[in-house]
Amino acid sequence: MRQATFRQPDQHDWGLPPFTNADIWRDLRDSAVQLAHHLFVHRREARRLRRHLAARPGPVLLSIGSGRTVPAGWVGIDLKKGDRVFRCDLRKPLPLADASVDAILAEHVLEHFCPDDLPSMLAEMRRVLRPGAPLRIVCPDAGIVAELLRGQQSPRVRDQVAFDTRVHGWDPMEPLLPWRIANRLTYQFGQHQVLLTAASTTALLEAAGFTGARSMAMTETAYFDQVPGTHLARFPDSAHEAFTVEATCPTTAAPAADGREPATAASQP
Repeated sequence: MRQATFRQPDQHDWGLPPFTNADIWRDLRDSAVQLAHHLFVHRREARRLRRHLAARPGPVLLSIGSGRTVPAGWVGIDLKKGDRVFRCDLRKPLPLADASVDAILAEHVLEHFCPDDLPSMLAEMRRVLRPGAPLRIVCPDAGIVAELLRGQQSPRVRDQVAFDTRVHGWDPMEPLLPWRIANRLTYQFGQHQVLLTAASTTALLEAAGFTGARSMAMTETAYFDQVPGTHLARFPDSAHEAFTVEATCPTTAAPAADGREPATAASQP
């Protein structure tokens, strides 16, 4: 996949360099690396994660799809490795025991997966959370995409235009600017795969068996002592583009997503 680049003043692209034959070879290389990671690296990282958690005092706070940085006191899982971040493919069962996690943060991650991946991913989150433990989901709001495409001029659309113009260096007077921003939010230069709203995410959580789902602004929380996350620290003027939904794990255990008996740490690879 071509890597997005921040646009320079003398450039006229949307953030992606022109496609060349080198991109074909890069895709082949990335596929080979991904296969090697699935066969060898992820299994090793799963063992490292379980050892790390077993030796770590205090509650298990898990940031999924965290990138290389996690909030203080949290542990992350992602395809990238970082400090307190372990490599894991979220489309596969989480390498953790049932009811072993005290909280989960999924900040700007669900939109990177196909719609059909989400039910099994949420079922896995429910499986590993302790009864009553909270889950926080933050995603780009498809509602603002619709407003941009319809040409609406709400306060958050104006904030979004100002944000994208600043971050990506686009011309604020360009007639196609709202369309560009709507596509950037939707696809993120090929990285996003699904549009979500607070209502659709709440429905997915309820279908997975979560309880007490509540939607709120990105700067608010219902079930955490303080707002967790790293995105606003990087982009403090981006809160308007996302929604937040929090819910809690029910007090009864759930089966694994594939219908098997819930796994334990001992049965994980």
